[in-house]
Amino acid sequence: MAQREKTGAWPAGRVRVSIADPSLAQNMKRVIADVILAAAAAPLPEPRVVRFRTRAKLATLCAETLAGSIAIIRVTERNARYLGAWVGHARQAGALGVQLVWKGAGSMPERVLGHVFRVLEMARATLGEAPVVLSASSRPAFMLRFLIVTNRTHTSMKGSLP
Repeated sequence: MAQREKTGAWPAGRVRVSIADPSLAQNMKRVIADVILAAAAAPLPEPRVVRFRTRAKLATLCAETLAGSIAIIRVTERNARYLGAWVGHARQAGALGVQLVWKGAGSMPERVLGHVFRVLEMARATLGEAPVVLSASSRPAFMLRFLIVTNRTHTSMKGSLP
């Protein structure tokens, strides 16, 4: 905590809040930072990782394989339209989290971006289920592991601001 108070920096980055009332902004920033620091202090899980990018591979995966794992789905132009179903299947099978990975040449094409955005919005709207993130790396992202640890329960305040 002392490091945070002196420098304003946290292990995972900075917290920036845009609220007109400076007092409320400072309190909100402190609450968010405390949640992040508490989660960062907890050991992050290193669950089994299951990777797939085709319907054939997904068909071979049973619920027992996906349960308790991180599902890493490689996004391609050919498979983008199936992402919603694949993410839904992984979450329903008990995956702890899902990471979408784009490794295409250059930036993601608009037609692919639309599918990815829809999947991320669907996941955001279903709190309490396995989190879904987008990453350029096929290694499980820190933020996904962080979301798994906190189980996305810190989406609203418990109690009032000090």
